[in-house]
Amino acid sequence: MYYSAGMSALPLLRILRVLALTAVLPVGLRAQTSAVVDEGTFSVSKSGAPLGRESFRIKREVAPGGQVFQATGESALGDTRLTTRLGTDSTGVPVSYETEIRDRGEVVQRIQGRGRPGRFSVLMQTRSGESAREYVLNNGALLMDDDVFHHFFFVPLAVAHAQLIVIAPRGMQQSQFRLEERGNDTIDIAGRTIESRHFALITPGGATEDVWIDGKGRLLKVSIPAKALVALRDDPPR
Repeated sequence: MYYSAGMSALPLLRILRVLALTAVLPVGLRAQTSAVVDEGTFSVSKSGAPLGRESFRIKREVAPGGQVFQATGESALGDTRLTTRLGTDSTGVPVSYETEIRDRGEVVQRIQGRGRPGRFSVLMQTRSGESAREYVLNNGALLMDDDVFHHFFFVPLAVAHAQLIVIAPRGMQQSQFRLEERGNDTIDIAGRTIESRHFALITPGGATEDVWIDGKGRLLKVSIPAKALVALRDDPPR
């Protein structure tokens, strides 16, 4: 090995040390990079009639403590417009949340959520004032806002937990659900049949919220029978 006379030996030694360190790192760690893991649009229907659409983007990012997710979305359901931004850890536990809700063009609600070890605080601002609540977090906790369908992406990440704590920030509620994996299924999207896995969230009263994902964990369909709502992806994941 040689180097030109104009190159200092010190930078070369630093380069060699970095290469040597990279060679001994686990392959999985070396492969951790930021990437979009799911992106698309849903058509939303209520009782079989078109209600609106939702677009979303979920990105995996590298953070000092490991990988995290950033999920952003916009939706138009009837006269209501929502913009959301959710940050979670690698298992879907929320660390940050922001949403703005407009009705006929007017801002009617803003929510900000921030996490710290074992806790998640939510501040809600409406035309009538402010309210706040703090929630207890543990492994198997998810944030799923009302009628925000891409948040169901995080349900399969928590499949190791038979019981889930779900925070609904707009309703200022925290509920416990059972999570079941219901096996393989197929979903038809834009004339194409896609192999999927079916998961169900089950309320204490026995109602279900159903989720279908493809083999790469990308969200295909969400069904909430209690609200007669279905969100179906417009195009197959690419």
